[in-house]
Amino acid sequence: MSLLQMSFAGGILILAVIAIRALAINILSKKTFNALWGISVVRLMVPFSIPSAFSVYSLMGSHAPGNGSQAIRELPIGASGQAASMPGSITNAANAVSAWTIVWAAGVLICAVFFSLAYWKCQKEFQTSLPVRNDFTENWLSVHQQRRRISIRQSGRFSAPLTYGVLHPVILMPASTKWENTDLLEYVLAHEYVHIRRFDSIRKLVLIVVLCAHWFNPLVWIMYVHANRDIELSCDEAVVRLFGESTKAAYARALISMEETRSGLTPLCNNFSKNAIEERITAIMKIKKTTVFSLIMTGFIVVGTAAAFATSANAQPQQAESVGPGSETEIVTKPDSIPLVDDSFGIFFKDGGKAVGADAEEIKTAVPVQSDDIYGTPAEKTSALADDLSGNNIIYFDTEAERDEHFRALEANVEEGLERYAGFEEMYARINTSEPVTYIVK
Repeated sequence: MSLLQMSFAGGILILAVIAIRALAINILSKKTFNALWGISVVRLMVPFSIPSAFSVYSLMGSHAPGNGSQAIRELPIGASGQAASMPGSITNAANAVSAWTIVWAAGVLICAVFFSLAYWKCQKEFQTSLPVRNDFTENWLSVHQQRRRISIRQSGRFSAPLTYGVLHPVILMPASTKWENTDLLEYVLAHEYVHIRRFDSIRKLVLIVVLCAHWFNPLVWIMYVHANRDIELSCDEAVVRLFGESTKAAYARALISMEETRSGLTPLCNNFSKNAIEERITAIMKIKKTTVFSLIMTGFIVVGTAAAFATSANAQPQQAESVGPGSETEIVTKPDSIPLVDDSFGIFFKDGGKAVGADAEEIKTAVPVQSDDIYGTPAEKTSALADDLSGNNIIYFDTEAERDEHFRALEANVEEGLERYAGFEEMYARINTSEPVTYIVK
């Protein structure tokens, strides 16, 4: 898959997740949306997909309107087996590809520099923070020990708590923190501790990488905003479940009291409060107990969304169909303005629906290996053709798979700008490639 194909497929999945989020943000566990955004990230970054009969693309393909005919796109091929010379269009296409690559790379660089500078600025401010040492923090750190050493620091440059760092995480508190209000601090530090346990700094880094790669896709920017919000919502949910549902109101008040006053962009940091404070408070007050039904529903939504939107169309089975006067298969013949084709990519080419050397009604056609890159329709050998084949221009294969792979290799040579038969000189030593080549599966 190309980057644009990955971005398009990822965009469709993002739209699906946004729709689910709008309908069920206060019904499903917030971990559900973290999982769905994770699937979206994979779809955007992995250059292949798994075919599935449950994919929306399979359903769209099976119900797509059509006339039942099979059209083959015409591709000009020269007499040497190479693409016919079209300097203008080829040059323009190459320039377009190069221009797009340059624009994309420039966008990636700008985004990377922007986020790097923002973090560098925050890092400089982090260095001005001072360690906090009091009975409460010492006791809290002793209870919440991890393999990674956690430290609590304080700074006057930030108005709300945040967490940064991966190997040595730091909980940064505002200078205005009232350390005697231990009830409030328990909620705040528990929230930041959840971020640390879940490695949310790495999640945010991955989101930034995806955003830089797909900067041209507005849906990815929307995903970045909502995924960061859902990371916070999920932490809120974890804190409420830790302290009990009876603490929802107290925790919501703590959230309001610690609301930041727009201290600026802090990428790769986990903020106690984000701009969507209303959404968070509403979500906190609507947190419900986890039930078996909710778990089943969550699993169904995550698996169903992945199967429907993160997979590709299921490969259609190859079925032979008759070619004849009553057949619905469309035979596209080579225009007279195009040079002769060196490579038949099949047994032969039919002309006007009539097979060379045999009655068209006796021929069974196979699904083309690359139907959009050749003329006509490849056909399988039948007994009716056994005596009509030229004995000097035939290449035999043991299986159809070997034949199909050979076709792909020949096409790949052309795409790489090589001679069509490069690497197969010995195979074609006795073959006249200026004449149609006959390929037969034994």
